[in-house]
Amino acid sequence: MSGLQEILVIVLLFVLIIFLPRRLGRAGSEKKTGKMLKALSGRVRLGVVVSVIWLVSWTVYFRPWSGEILGFVLIGLCPVILGWGALWVADGFKKNQDA
Repeated sequence: MSGLQEILVIVLLFVLIIFLPRRLGRAGSEKKTGKMLKALSGRVRLGVVVSVIWLVSWTVYFRPWSGEILGFVLIGLCPVILGWGALWVADGFKKNQDA
């Protein structure tokens, strides 16, 4: 059970490192963050939710804290990283064609 707690602590630290500086920044930055969240399309929001569900499901199945790290990385993490990476690259090509 302590392995799950360690993973949750790491996730909490990651979220705090990413989002806390945005909340404590300049007063104008709060408006920008709100606009960024509103600018997310339905597909991107769906992608985020599916990614989180995918990772949580495979984390529960493989239990990487008990030694099944390779299976979790190959089946849990790689598809998410490759999917978002492909979307990022495609978005870059799309922006270059529009310019």
